[in-house]
Amino acid sequence: MSDLISFLNIYIDFKLKVQDARESGLDKDSTYISDTNNYQEALLAAVPPEARKADYSLVINEYREAVLLFNISQIKIWDRIEDNEDTIHEYYTAHPDLYANQTYDDAKSEVTADYQKKMECDWVTSLREKYKITIDQDVLRKLIR
Repeated sequence: MSDLISFLNIYIDFKLKVQDARESGLDKDSTYISDTNNYQEALLAAVPPEARKADYSLVINEYREAVLLFNISQIKIWDRIEDNEDTIHEYYTAHPDLYANQTYDDAKSEVTADYQKKMECDWVTSLREKYKITIDQDVLRKLIR
């Protein structure tokens, strides 16, 4: 059961981040539209003729959402870390117990990863506060069985 709950939480976080990307207008970006349309065309062109009647909308939607997740993560996390040496060093200084006996230079990659996790956790927390999440308990119980 705990595996199902963990998966459900990961899925909810994914969907919240995608929603944040949409609200930021990333799904209207011309590069995003072009890239995802090219993927759709390539996918459908690679399908054997006997399978062309199949519905590939779920695969295409999954790809579109994955690209949105990547793009919003770039903006919310990775770009902010890339040019934030001072903030990462402050994080190192504020958490000496995590990096005992390591200089900042020796622990820098670990500190950066930890700070990235903190930023993502803060982002997800703010999204969970912003959006109401409801889980159909009857459906969840059926899945647990």
